[in-house]
Amino acid sequence: MDILATKTELVALSDIHLAVSALTDDAQLGRISADEASKRINDSRRAVTPRELWRASGGRAGAKKRSDWQDIRNTAFGVAFLLLLAAIGVWIVTIYTGKAVGGEDDYIPEPPSMTVPTDQNPEEPGGG
Repeated sequence: MDILATKTELVALSDIHLAVSALTDDAQLGRISADEASKRINDSRRAVTPRELWRASGGRAGAKKRSDWQDIRNTAFGVAFLLLLAAIGVWIVTIYTGKAVGGEDDYIPEPPSMTVPTDQNPEEPGGG
């Protein structure tokens, strides 16, 4: 059982008849060609959801809004939340690993001393 999935709304037969009559009227008045009307009528008869009917009829019937937008939004928020949790987890692991291994002094060693002992010239090799 999927608790996030909701039942999508199905198109009513009366909406399909309304779309077909609007398309035939537009074809008779010359607003759309007969070929386009035939294609759109067939697409309207195959439509299952109000959004598909809206797209098939050219906006003459159906609904522009998707009926599963809530599921899509919940999924997008879920993915964003999981990415946020992963980023926080990586940050926490990095911080505590750094504390367990050592502080910043362990990672950045002091550069070697460039001072010359007072009893040697800088040109002379030391010891010999």
